[in-house]
Amino acid sequence: MKLRNLYAGTALALLIVSAGPSWSQDTAQAEAEAQAVNREQVEESVTAETDSQLADKRTAVIQEAVDALDETNAAIAAIEKGDTDAAIAALALATGKLETVVAREPDLALAPVRIDHVIYDVLGSVEAVRGLGKQIADLVDDGKFQEARPLLSGFASEVVIRTTSLPLATYPDAILAATALLDDGKTDEAMTVLNAALSTQVVTDTVVALPPLRAVAMIEKAKALLNDDGEAANDKAATEDKAATEDKAATEDADLTAADYVEAARQELEIAEALGYGRESDFEDLHEALDELDRQIEAQEDTGGIFETIATRFEELRTRIFN
Repeated sequence: MKLRNLYAGTALALLIVSAGPSWSQDTAQAEAEAQAVNREQVEESVTAETDSQLADKRTAVIQEAVDALDETNAAIAAIEKGDTDAAIAALALATGKLETVVAREPDLALAPVRIDHVIYDVLGSVEAVRGLGKQIADLVDDGKFQEARPLLSGFASEVVIRTTSLPLATYPDAILAATALLDDGKTDEAMTVLNAALSTQVVTDTVVALPPLRAVAMIEKAKALLNDDGEAANDKAATEDKAATEDKAATEDADLTAADYVEAARQELEIAEALGYGRESDFEDLHEALDELDRQIEAQEDTGGIFETIATRFEELRTRIFN
């Protein structure tokens, strides 16, 4: 499954350093291309995680609330056609659906009726992302907000899961009020009330930052290469049995080594910081753990313990920032 399958809309920016000597542009281009290759290796894992979070949100949608919203729109359509009886019947159905929701979950404030999502992603070197961030900051500092706005709108790497809900404290009352107005023959006033009720739908966003997800997936790739069958990285036994598997993995993973994946994970964390998903201090513990992993890989030491530490650090980062 490709990550693009989730795209309801995409802001994709290829960031190349535009200032300085040409070799810096070439370096940025090469780093961006390498980053794209690295991300391709973990795309399936990242997509599975974002799909899971999207599915969780979709299961929260309440069908009776969806039906009530549909009946509201049906009532408006009936009013426009001059069919007051059909409008009243539709609102009666809407009221019944909402009463069911309230009776089942009396403490529920918002009844989800729709889940949408949009993906923003940035492809570029860490320095290019930082450069664009500085450009945006300079424009804001100079009061050039309109120039900064289009740059800032795509300055992200995230899945935004958008939940639209009916406010149960006010929406059912609006339906009842519109019904009473229709009974009194006040169709214009009823239409106004219904349109106002529709405008009170509440939209909430859940942001899933992609760079940390990619970093986690890359560390899992590194772990699999170092410890594919549970043996320590420096264990020389059973190499013949693993040869075919390793050859296949090398082909599928574009010949990336465990150290390559660690470096790719480090780059994703630096991009997360450059995009403002945390401050430098929020990532210090993770960077220290990755440095230790690099040392152990080079020394061919058992890496089992450090992977546990890295997993803990990622969980702490998620709790500290992304909750």
